[in-house]
Amino acid sequence: MARINDFKYVLTLWKDMKLPEVIERKIELDLDADKVIVIAGVRRSGKTSLMFQHIKELMKRKVTKDNVIYVNFENERLIATKATDMDDLLVAHSQIFNPVGGTIYLFLDEIQNVENWDKWIRKVYDTKKYRIIITGSSSELLSSEIATALAGRNLSYTVYPFSFSEMLKSRGITADINSIKFSSKKGTVLKALDEFLEYGSFPEVILSDDTTRKMDLLSSYFDAIFFRDIIKRYNLRETGALNIFLKIIAGNYSTYFSSTKTQNYFNSMGFEISRVTILNFLEYSKSVFLAEILEQYLKSPRKRFARQVKSYIVDIGLSRLFTDIDKGRALENAVFIELLRRKKISDNIYYLKLRSGKEIDFIVGWKSTKLIQVCYELSSIDVKNRETSALVEAAKSLKLKEGTIITYDYGGSEIVDGIKIVYLPFWEWALI
Repeated sequence: MARINDFKYVLTLWKDMKLPEVIERKIELDLDADKVIVIAGVRRSGKTSLMFQHIKELMKRKVTKDNVIYVNFENERLIATKATDMDDLLVAHSQIFNPVGGTIYLFLDEIQNVENWDKWIRKVYDTKKYRIIITGSSSELLSSEIATALAGRNLSYTVYPFSFSEMLKSRGITADINSIKFSSKKGTVLKALDEFLEYGSFPEVILSDDTTRKMDLLSSYFDAIFFRDIIKRYNLRETGALNIFLKIIAGNYSTYFSSTKTQNYFNSMGFEISRVTILNFLEYSKSVFLAEILEQYLKSPRKRFARQVKSYIVDIGLSRLFTDIDKGRALENAVFIELLRRKKISDNIYYLKLRSGKEIDFIVGWKSTKLIQVCYELSSIDVKNRETSALVEAAKSLKLKEGTIITYDYGGSEIVDGIKIVYLPFWEWALI
């Protein structure tokens, strides 16, 4: 249990702490909402930095540090903290700080380490004296569980690794499309894109210039996800098959996922493993934000569930640990993750199978529908015709007027059989 002196200790650290420099993310938390703000996402994606970003914003609004509490519950002094101990946090705060009238902001990092945390959060929330912002490691505290625990009292935000525009910003590259398009800066941007598609965009990886260091960081992230986020969370004993599965899911991004084929692969290696176990492994991967799943576009949910899904990896760098990067699939993966970053509650993202057997990589939305193909390079007339013909067929079927093809670095537009086809380089689309 944590005692009041333990809380005094961590609050003294907070009082003396100089806020670290952070790269601002394009994630605006609504700190004025009468809700508990929840920040969830894959490990090392920048949840704590996002907290510090918004603490700085509060201070720009003349909120004093006396009215802000920041506590990281991974501090060794707070191990085994229980909800029944947490009132002492507020007592200790009033002893060390001098809060003025008005709201007190509670930033609670890794709150899942507190036993029965949700009961205390609900109690404090109901006093209406605090704005509460919490994060949790994906191994213990997921957005779906938070929603259940707080019963509608929360606003949840998912944090992904850096977007491409955030990567450029971290390197001091102005993300102005016209200034890039018509200058030598474009070469620098394309070089950054090559790195983005090769090593991913975890913040610490992006900020390292050393290739060996990048790979070491990615390896440590994968191990933490494996051991701390899945093995510990689900209390698993037999880990060999799971380790192999995670490497399969990491290496086979932007492809169809088949539990039957995966089971057959395990059987060929001498593993006796059921399809149910395979599907459980997939759920584990999704629950810790390692993998994302894309369903087929069908209006009947029952039919959608029966169709094959496609799998994507949250960060291409994790794939780099186990396989060479396929540029075409890496670009498709990058587009999908960017679509997730931009996704609104009302949006839906699927892939589309056409009657001809052709496929549209992404169909976004229901009412305001967008068709998106991804093609690394239109290297021949045959490739270009294949991609455009699928868009034309889909657009006519859905009574749409245009479709988009996202490429590595080819731009323009044309009318094909009455349908407008827009070609957008990924770097340009990512900066829109």
